[in-house]
Amino acid sequence: MADAEAGSQGGVWRRSPYLVFAAAFFIIGTSLRVSLCWVNPPSNAFDDHFAPIFMIMKTGAIPAKDACFQCYQPPVFYCVSAAVGLAAQGVGLAPGHVVKIMQGLNCVYGILTLIVIYLILGHFDLPPGARLVAFGVACFLPRLIYMSAVNANDSLSYLCVAATILVTIIAVERGLSPSWSGTLGLVATVTIFSKYTAFAVLPMIVTVVIWTAVSGVVSWKRGAAALLLAFAPPMAVLGSYMASNIARYGNPLPWNVGMYDPSVERPRDVEPIRFESFKPWEFLGHPVLAPGKLHSFWTLAYSGMWFDTEPLFQCYLDSNRAWWSRYYAWYRGEAPFPGNNPAVGWLTTATADGLLTLGLVPLGLGVVGTAAWVFGQRHRATGPGRVHNPIAAGLLVLAAFNAVGIIWLVHRLPVYCSMKASYLLEALPAFALFLATGWLTLARIRWLRAALGTALGLQFLLAAVHIVDIVVATAGTPR
Repeated sequence: MADAEAGSQGGVWRRSPYLVFAAAFFIIGTSLRVSLCWVNPPSNAFDDHFAPIFMIMKTGAIPAKDACFQCYQPPVFYCVSAAVGLAAQGVGLAPGHVVKIMQGLNCVYGILTLIVIYLILGHFDLPPGARLVAFGVACFLPRLIYMSAVNANDSLSYLCVAATILVTIIAVERGLSPSWSGTLGLVATVTIFSKYTAFAVLPMIVTVVIWTAVSGVVSWKRGAAALLLAFAPPMAVLGSYMASNIARYGNPLPWNVGMYDPSVERPRDVEPIRFESFKPWEFLGHPVLAPGKLHSFWTLAYSGMWFDTEPLFQCYLDSNRAWWSRYYAWYRGEAPFPGNNPAVGWLTTATADGLLTLGLVPLGLGVVGTAAWVFGQRHRATGPGRVHNPIAAGLLVLAAFNAVGIIWLVHRLPVYCSMKASYLLEALPAFALFLATGWLTLARIRWLRAALGTALGLQFLLAAVHIVDIVVATAGTPR
């Protein structure tokens, strides 16, 4: 992945070899998502998100927040799925096909997210190789692929957050015109009702607009008008939503722990949750949740990003059904831990160890890139920094609020299922930009560029092998 020092202008990747690689990454990434979604049973998900959808399809109304376990969630995902489900029913499709189509929506959201991330990267004056590296990580990121194959509101929220970021960039480039600022307000309104973790776009918008005015890109008068158009609509709708919830449920954002509290029911380590701990090597050799591996926040988040450590798919990779039955009983808090799986295959272990180890490369690039922005090297990555620096500042704020929101959730619900890698993917576009900046910073050294490119290429290959392995194994499993 030799980088080129010359950047591209605007949103076009002008060097054809990079376009070829980007197209190949997208095609392979799309194929992996479609294949995994195709073979994954609709019921194989972390929670039952079909229940609210079926209620909307049956009644034509959004169910009460306490009508089912996932009914407390924001309604956009469920309303869209219900509309598609009703349309599928209307043309005479069988119930099993209707459910599969609704599951497939998540795959569509995942593919569209890749396109939006590509477009976001195209707005920054980065060398094509730096963009390609960041785009490749998004295409082959295992957790992002997993989430495209399950029925949940996560993939839609990733798409909505990325779309909000893209519209924010265009609005700044257009001088925060009233039309684009108003469009941003509408997109942000939809976004915050896709999932609560998407609330991080709100401080991002405020940061970008204020920074744009402070830096002199637009006048304070134009900035104030843009802030009103972009921020007031989502806040007005959210305020109305919260007021209605307080009146009806006594809580602005009702939750489901009254029905089932995982922090009481699910297994927990004796050691309290640690936020200063990072020990990804604990998952090498045995890449599943286990006693002693349930308390390190960053370890769980990192490991779950690169492998199926909170397993939905690993159970298809070996024939030891009895062990998996006992394991999931422990996972639900119903039985003791059965010990390490004696039948885990060499390919599963090798891909897990490789992905968990090589994942440190994009993580390191992201850290370097973030530091480059924070400590003043950002102008080298964006060219017209006077316009794009506010965007980068907003993306830093988005990533920070995304992480802080999850940490707050963990304090409120101190159990492993609050420390999901999937929650951090709201900040994926931000990570992509900072990863590209990190590549630009380090890849000027030829031998380091070669080493990093080789490591990332191997990581992409292992991710593809891992997903294909799951697809083949799942397709061969009797239903």
